[in-house]
Amino acid sequence: MTEAGIFFLALLAGAVLDFTWAMCVESVQRQRAALAANLAVVLYVCTLFSTVLIVGEHVPAVIAYGLGNWIGTYIAVKRSHK
Repeated sequence: MTEAGIFFLALLAGAVLDFTWAMCVESVQRQRAALAANLAVVLYVCTLFSTVLIVGEHVPAVIAYGLGNWIGTYIAVKRSHK
């Protein structure tokens, strides 16, 4: 995979991680156990991806992952206030 592809996937994974985290917290608060548990698996996969990026020393992709975190949280918060 190209560096640009890894960068894009990292950005996407970061956004998915934080969006999913916000949805998981909401699911726990609303006592939706099955949904929260399913979202926890998605969180786990996203964290594995970040670990691979760090171990592989893909510095630009790690930064993109962090930017994706910001984007995911921002979208989740905006979505919840509609």
